[in-house]
Amino acid sequence: MPRYYFNFSDGRRWFTDDVGQDFGGLAAARSHAVRQVRELKAAMCDPGIQDLTGWTMQVVDGDGRTVFDIGFDLKPDRVEN
Repeated sequence: MPRYYFNFSDGRRWFTDDVGQDFGGLAAARSHAVRQVRELKAAMCDPGIQDLTGWTMQVVDGDGRTVFDIGFDLKPDRVEN
């Protein structure tokens, strides 16, 4: 099963996922990324972070290639199969 890593950026710095998770493929990893973005957005609303411009999640495969980027507006920037 392929391993994917879910890094994210606030537009100034990157927070890297050094552990990753195994998924059956890109579609499952993409679904997980969308859930993670929604959870992070909900958590940030509590402390009052309003401007999520520039916030991005980057999904990286086990070979270190970026396979998917998604903005916190939940619009995918790039998908490679």
